[in-house]
Amino acid sequence: MIVKSFDELGLNERVLDAIYALGFERPSPIQQAAIPVLLEGKDVIGQAQTGTGKTLAFASVVLSRLEHKQRQVQAIILSPTRELALQIEEEFEKIGRFTSLKSTVVYGGSSIEKQIRAIKSDADIVVGTPGRVLDLMRRQVLDLGQVNYAILDEADEMLNMGFAEDIQAILEETNPQRQTLLFSATMPPAIMKIAERYMRPDMQKITIAQKSRTASTVEQYYFEVRPHERYEALCRLIDANPMESVIIFCRTKKGVDELVSAMSKSGYHAEGMHGDLSQELRLETLRRFKSRQLTFLVATDVAARGIDVENVSHVINYDLPQDVEAYVHRIGRTGRASRKGIAYSLVTPRERPLLKDIERINRTHIEQANLPTLKNILKHKEEVVLEEVYDAIGSGLHKNYKQQLQQLDQADLINVASALFYLQTQSHTGFAYDKEMIGVPKTVGAVYLDLGKNYHTTIAAVVRFLIETVKVKKEDIGRVDLQNRAILVELTSQQALKNVLKNAPDKKFAGRKVRVSEKTKGRQSSH
Repeated sequence: MIVKSFDELGLNERVLDAIYALGFERPSPIQQAAIPVLLEGKDVIGQAQTGTGKTLAFASVVLSRLEHKQRQVQAIILSPTRELALQIEEEFEKIGRFTSLKSTVVYGGSSIEKQIRAIKSDADIVVGTPGRVLDLMRRQVLDLGQVNYAILDEADEMLNMGFAEDIQAILEETNPQRQTLLFSATMPPAIMKIAERYMRPDMQKITIAQKSRTASTVEQYYFEVRPHERYEALCRLIDANPMESVIIFCRTKKGVDELVSAMSKSGYHAEGMHGDLSQELRLETLRRFKSRQLTFLVATDVAARGIDVENVSHVINYDLPQDVEAYVHRIGRTGRASRKGIAYSLVTPRERPLLKDIERINRTHIEQANLPTLKNILKHKEEVVLEEVYDAIGSGLHKNYKQQLQQLDQADLINVASALFYLQTQSHTGFAYDKEMIGVPKTVGAVYLDLGKNYHTTIAAVVRFLIETVKVKKEDIGRVDLQNRAILVELTSQQALKNVLKNAPDKKFAGRKVRVSEKTKGRQSSH
């Protein structure tokens, strides 16, 4: 049955008033499926991708079922990161604004004394990271013996971060009669072990089935780049496209710092977020990003897991994630609430197998696209500058300069305006571009050379052989894959393919005659 409004789900009036005040009109699929079951008091495992409304699903039920009680924590919600814990608690505050219930958030890296005072001030609902929750329990500040709800949000990520023992220690101390809810985007076996041990036998698993594990509202593209051109590729994407709110992902904390430094020097308004930064700085950065004072947020996967920001226009994978499932979490930052989002990935030739794994495991298609040319960039910047000029005219900001220009004749006016337009356009680009286009051209053919690791062959030596002996241009050589008894060479021009097939056979390499096999669909042809 399709539920058309929150009124049909059984939530109380105070919670419904808050939901509608926030502008929500119709429950998402996970909310439609989970809320009625949760209201029946059943334990639930809920699986749905990031950004589909899991938090509202359990928060609305908890707030509908509880009444304020002094000196008794009634619900505990565990979260993998500080940022996500703050987001969850903020959601409880918004949805519970018309109730008498009190919520608080606890996490490491912040004053524990302040958090102790908040708990002792009759908090009904506590949201926190496992480590800090366990610390407060051991100090006998946080008593979970009377909780009605124990909720694990983003449970897969908590397990990935090594919180399994903390989670078990916390659940062991909770009320045995509690209702246990477990929400996650993925369901690895370790989660099911926790469910079997701590949830009732009649618990229900709710999975929102999708043709693709990535949101249909997200347009996904990848761009093949050479490793040394990765940063220029990013600048080209930024300088050729209107971007309002962008999250850029790097694999490592060092990568985040290096990219933020490079972008800042290029004039882009970018700041980083990772685990080595102070909690105060991370919260301030997130606040600035949410309020649109910051355009580019560069983050690691763990730091970004707690980012719940509406209207993120783009996600850019500067580095592909090592964990293919992390791709879903990354691009789930955009395309939320049925809005359109765009995800770009920069991929080197050697990363193509990883990209294929991401597509296969996540059941999605990522379309290959060409990086913007210098002509594309300048056209976009001209449009931006022209719009700024018309805005200045409309606001009257140009009037103080009219007298100076009235002394010029028509020809000079055109020259001056053209020169100013040129200078302003150049100042809007963040990179000193010197090529019309970059990137890895598409492969037109591939060959196998019968030399590989067993013959102590190196990729550099094979490339040198192709250039010097076979007369192939360096720019026409694509991915080179060293195998045990052969080496696969992808070529990006028909002429290069012809040269290899004609000139390489029987040439000597490391004292041995070379044999060549053309890679074709379904078969190889020898030369």
